[in-house]
Amino acid sequence: MNPLHRVSSKLYWRSGDGLRRLSQRGVKPFLELVVHEEATAWSLFEMPISRRLWLWRHGFISQADVLYDVDERTYHRYLSSYQRELTRPINGQWRTSLQNKLLFHRLLQPFDAHRSTVHGHLHRGQFTAVDALDDGSSDEAKNANDRTTDSVSRVKEYLTSENRLVLKPIYGVSGNRVLICSLTDGDYFVNGAERSEREFEELVASLDGYLVCEFVEQADYADDLFPDASNTIRVLTMWDPDTDEPFIADAVHRIGTERSAPRDNWSRGGLSAAIDRSTGRLGEGVQYPYDGSLEWHSTHPETGNAIAGQEVPGWEAVKEKMTALAGRFPQIPYVGWDIVVTDPGEFTVIEGNTCSGVRVFQVHRPLLDDPRVRRFYEHHDVI
Repeated sequence: MNPLHRVSSKLYWRSGDGLRRLSQRGVKPFLELVVHEEATAWSLFEMPISRRLWLWRHGFISQADVLYDVDERTYHRYLSSYQRELTRPINGQWRTSLQNKLLFHRLLQPFDAHRSTVHGHLHRGQFTAVDALDDGSSDEAKNANDRTTDSVSRVKEYLTSENRLVLKPIYGVSGNRVLICSLTDGDYFVNGAERSEREFEELVASLDGYLVCEFVEQADYADDLFPDASNTIRVLTMWDPDTDEPFIADAVHRIGTERSAPRDNWSRGGLSAAIDRSTGRLGEGVQYPYDGSLEWHSTHPETGNAIAGQEVPGWEAVKEKMTALAGRFPQIPYVGWDIVVTDPGEFTVIEGNTCSGVRVFQVHRPLLDDPRVRRFYEHHDVI
């Protein structure tokens, strides 16, 4: 254990809540946060050491000083960085169904209207069909589709017919290693960068454990927010232990920027805008504090298009369908759904997250202010 780890663990042990938590859970989750602090936040967020130690004693890493309004009167309203780590076991063995994108796609098979098409998966230079085997085709056609074929030729075939594809790893988080591929007038582009045909072929041939997915076209309102990224909604659902029913704990709209494009991930430079759960109206967008301070935008900083006041079309229908979808999986009580609204009231699920980040929500409002959310986390021994 390096000196910083040793000091931080002793400090946390000496705090009242820390003593109880670490005696129950062990020191490992907190030390993992300190490692993360060293890697990403130590030099980015400057503050007196006394303030940094206060944050650590209450389970927060330094970024919380900028993201949240935390002090002795308010810290209990926020799910801390340490407590967020304790949410990982909530879904038990079923968390695998969210971590594995192919398995998650299969899990959503009864809800075909809300899932994107997965053409196939890539393994050691070979393409194996996925959705083509479930489309009602004849046995002869299925047998033909079932045969593994060369990955490069199949990907180029789909790209030629659809113009855009998404290649994403079966395992991955935060948009890491996702490739948005397009073909325009014979020119290949990957994440906005032009590639020669040979370079594209070599890239595809090198991919292992990847899915070949359709590119989901977003609704006009989302395209207006920022046209060069798929602007997704993160919907956090929980299973109420008192009513035995699912509910939407919170929802935010992620919006791409030139820094994050062609993705919208907040941690990669995108914007996060709170969604009023009653009206579907967006608040101001905020960027992650890369320079140590938050930047709020009522209009998009690059396009100038309005963010605050915009509404998700058909929001009531989206809420109802999302709640019904979550209700079909009581064995998975905690899910962060990423969806793309395609038409008013209609959406496609891009993926599900078993241990959703909470910063993207709590930068707007504390999660624990909602009594149902607090009861959920208490029920699962997180707080």
